[in-house]
Amino acid sequence: MESFALDNVLKRLRAALERDDLAAAVAIIESLRPADQADLVEELSGEDQVALFSELPPADSANVLEEMEDEDAAALAERLPVSDLADILDEMEADEAADVLGDLPPERAAEALREMEDVTDVLPLLQYADDTAGGLMTPAVITLRQDWTAQQALEEIRRAGPDADHAYYLFVVDDKGILLGVVGLRELVVAPPEMPVGEMMDPNVIAVPVTADQEDCARILSRYGFLALPVVDEEGRLVGVITADDLFEVAEDEATEDMYRMVGISGEEKVLGPLRDSVFRRLPWLAVNMLTLLIAITVVDAFEAVIAGMVALATFLPLVSGEGGNAGSQTATVVVRGLALGEIELRDGLRALRKELAASLINGVIIGLGTGLVAYLWQGEAVIALAIVIAMILNFLAAAVAGVAVPLGLKWIKVDPALASAAFVTAVTDTLGFLFFLGTASLLMRWL
Repeated sequence: MESFALDNVLKRLRAALERDDLAAAVAIIESLRPADQADLVEELSGEDQVALFSELPPADSANVLEEMEDEDAAALAERLPVSDLADILDEMEADEAADVLGDLPPERAAEALREMEDVTDVLPLLQYADDTAGGLMTPAVITLRQDWTAQQALEEIRRAGPDADHAYYLFVVDDKGILLGVVGLRELVVAPPEMPVGEMMDPNVIAVPVTADQEDCARILSRYGFLALPVVDEEGRLVGVITADDLFEVAEDEATEDMYRMVGISGEEKVLGPLRDSVFRRLPWLAVNMLTLLIAITVVDAFEAVIAGMVALATFLPLVSGEGGNAGSQTATVVVRGLALGEIELRDGLRALRKELAASLINGVIIGLGTGLVAYLWQGEAVIALAIVIAMILNFLAAAVAGVAVPLGLKWIKVDPALASAAFVTAVTDTLGFLFFLGTASLLMRWL
């Protein structure tokens, strides 16, 4: 639904809640799709959320909770009465319920588990981190045996009645649960009734271990265009499946996280979110940037006499450092993206560096000559023009080195490259930009 239409619905929903007409509020919510329901519920106060969920059927509440952002869903789950929360969790997919429980305080999660009717599928998932294959998978998987006929396999599918999301791929296992292959639902339906499953299955099935990182799972899904990905334990036993919709959410979350981290924001932040969150998520890296800028300022301070002798130098300082910073950010962004998508590894560092140095040299010469010409026509000072050309080229090369080395270095020490690349690359280009420009100008003033 369009945002303007949702705004109107939100006004009606709030009006119904203000006059304590919960029946009208429930009717408004139930007229929407789960994704739109979640957007509206997230805009309500905690008190209104609890009042609304107390009247919604558990199945509808489960759909809404599954669509909500993780932090908002956990906050709402913590406010709900334990009995209501348990009823809702019983209606949720096992992996979604495990995600909610994993975000709750341990005591609260334990209370909800005690109240739930069936925790058979949920409990095993709680041992895995949310960002691993084990934390994402759904354990309820239909399995086939290779000696079954196509007719027997179809009868098993009818008996089990799988969800639509889980029936595209059917996995074949032996009597110990070891994954042997995969059969597409279409192949099974069109196969002769007496044809053994083993003859139609593809034994070259791609699976991921329960400990696999969610980014790796999303990368595999994207590379091969799968709709689902089987998950196996250390012995190769099939323990669950990750569906495409789960990994699409992972890809979106990872892209959002990297985007925020590239500009120094820790965690996900909403435009209209709490002021306190905005301050504390931005402040740490602003402080880091302040310290790196202080280093750059000390370089400028060391050349105070040079600037005093030719004041026009100060005019071009931001230009030299700014262009170097832009070049470094471009390189760092390309490298961080390459690391995130698995396009490059640490061993590819030298190849990436050679390519970026070549690109930066060409760009530095073109931008440097252009800027130097403008400076000469403007100020009429050959020293400034020549210093700009030399400083631009050197700073672009430094930007290439920093843009490649910083992300790879962070990756090597097991730190997310997106977390601090921008801050460190900018620190390098600012500091060296000032040093190259003022140092070159100082030498030229002595020689010319």
